[in-house]
Amino acid sequence: MFAQFETILGDGERIDFSICRQGNRLTVLIQPCFNGPASGIDDPQLEQVRAAISMPLCVTDMAANLDRDFPACLIQYVDGVSDGKSEFAQAMSRIREAAKTANSLTTASTANEKAAQTPKKAEDNDNDTAPVGANLPTDSKSLFF
Repeated sequence: MFAQFETILGDGERIDFSICRQGNRLTVLIQPCFNGPASGIDDPQLEQVRAAISMPLCVTDMAANLDRDFPACLIQYVDGVSDGKSEFAQAMSRIREAAKTANSLTTASTANEKAAQTPKKAEDNDNDTAPVGANLPTDSKSLFF
């Protein structure tokens, strides 16, 4: 049973385990307590996914039935949580990579805009045949015919 728990716990995470008797039945509650919200990400959908993989396992049955069926139930639960945590980690990795790409594109775009706004010096201009603006269309109201 503890090997199953170990597969879903990260460093510093815990699982709260409680058993409560209600008449001739026992209620077993397993509540994973994963580390806090993902750092740097403020996305309600990701928080919902994180909450979903933090769902507790709660089983109520007679002790003999729990002895027989609970190990299989636990394996199924841990597999689901493990898959969810893996998918969550992969999604976070993709989001971080996308953020890095977006930041680098924004930085490059900003640099290009600044370069386009910087006026060229006369010695940098290889086209000495016409002054700047000489190819602009004119009309009859123009001072430059």
